[in-house]
Amino acid sequence: MSHDLQATGHPTPGWARIWLLAFAVATPLGWSSVAFVYFGMLAVGRPLTFEQATLAGLQDWYSWALLTPIVFSLGRRVRLERDQWVGALMVHLVCGTIVALVDLAMVTAINQYFGPTVSFIGSFSEVYPRIVLRYFHFAFIIYWVIVAAAHATEYYKSTRDGELESLALQAELTQAQLAALRMQLQPHFLFNTLHTIASLVREGRGEAATATIARLGDLFRQTLGNVERNEVPLREELSFIEAYLEIEQSRFCDRLAVRIEVGPDTLEAWIPTMALQPLVENAIRHGIARDPSAGRVEVSARRRDQSLRVEVRNDGPSYTGGGVSADGVGLSNTRARLRRLYGSGYLLELLPDERGTLVVLEVPWRSEREALR
Repeated sequence: MSHDLQATGHPTPGWARIWLLAFAVATPLGWSSVAFVYFGMLAVGRPLTFEQATLAGLQDWYSWALLTPIVFSLGRRVRLERDQWVGALMVHLVCGTIVALVDLAMVTAINQYFGPTVSFIGSFSEVYPRIVLRYFHFAFIIYWVIVAAAHATEYYKSTRDGELESLALQAELTQAQLAALRMQLQPHFLFNTLHTIASLVREGRGEAATATIARLGDLFRQTLGNVERNEVPLREELSFIEAYLEIEQSRFCDRLAVRIEVGPDTLEAWIPTMALQPLVENAIRHGIARDPSAGRVEVSARRRDQSLRVEVRNDGPSYTGGGVSADGVGLSNTRARLRRLYGSGYLLELLPDERGTLVVLEVPWRSEREALR
């Protein structure tokens, strides 16, 4: 258990630390008792010297400060939990009685040594029984206050450790799910690219097919370099998109025209890895490929309040559905990854546009510099 607590940043409090805290609490309580004794005795016409008032006021609180680590440790180890509260209660009743008697014995001995006040006049065997009868209940209550503090501390730590463990497990689960989604997307992208290469070969365009294979190799090297990254700067994602579009331009020859408009301030903004490729592929596959007269793809990015907004347009057939749904592996995969990364803090919409179809992606704004802090 101790190793787990240290790993989560909540080590078990040491006795020295508990002693320091106990003395920090006992000191103001003790001096308030000194003032109460001094002025109280003065008010009833039985004044004490300041030294006598100090002894009377501080001794009991500092005695409990010395005993606190023992009681605190006992409170941590013997807890009043549902399945064992009877046994724990009996232990604390016995131990509370013993500790209270020890405390009162220490107080009596200190008074006997430094010079007794009125309550402590007589031998130890005479004074101690009177002190026990007069102050035992007070000492017993203090014992239970320390035990309650130990219980509260352990409850807080166990609750906090449980929350940290839950968060860690959730993070591991999310990472595993994101990795599975990336692995699902990469074969999808590969199969579509191989289909493009096969089409070039069938058309007798050997040089274009060879160049496409070379570009595909470059893309895979770039993809493998980001295999463990959930997010990358927009400039890296755009570099990947440009390489991908070169492959598609080999397929469509001069018909495919690409325009990319990105503000310099957005290049360092973070975006999910391979988030744009499915959007661009969707524009080509469902737009350009379905309309022989279409051939324009536009990609733009800008900052919008606290979000990065990316738009992908094509001049193919106008979209007539509602929202992003049933659009194949690429878009559904992207939407699932966005949900894992941002919860509900993202936007992904497929909309009709006056010139064709528009895909809008918005993610929380986070620059590369901010991410490295």
